[in-house]
Amino acid sequence: MKKIHLALLILFLPFLIFAQEKGKPAPEFSGKTAGGETVSLSDFKGKVLVVDFWASWCRPCKEGFPFLIELYDQYSDKDFSVLGINLDEDVKNMTAFIKKLGKEVKFKNISDPDSKIGNLYKVEGIPTTLIIDKNGVVKFITVGYDPGEKEKFKSEIEALLKE
Repeated sequence: MKKIHLALLILFLPFLIFAQEKGKPAPEFSGKTAGGETVSLSDFKGKVLVVDFWASWCRPCKEGFPFLIELYDQYSDKDFSVLGINLDEDVKNMTAFIKKLGKEVKFKNISDPDSKIGNLYKVEGIPTTLIIDKNGVVKFITVGYDPGEKEKFKSEIEALLKE
């Protein structure tokens, strides 16, 4: 029985460690878009921000990306934005992925080929999606993509926009 508990603890420990970041200030970072523009977390100060760590080879990332586009389109006229952080080793994979979507992606995506930002945020699985409030505090974290959670996610954003 102890072995089972230990195995479960080891299995879920990365998620427990990551979950402890909720309620704390989001660490500052910067990265470059495919076009060479530098984007920093501080650029979004005063906005509710969805940060999504993703990769072109990740199936759940592909499934969830249209939802990020939907969120941006729905809330971007408010104090809201989305920032994608791509973990592919080659920025060409990021741009090819976005082109293949066949939809206009209006929010910024930056490249993190060495996972420096991913490590800073203790990303253990992708997609990892965070909601950061207007004061820069991490309020919501999820790993993976579940289409059944869309309304909960939107409710979280709407509550933060009212603050």
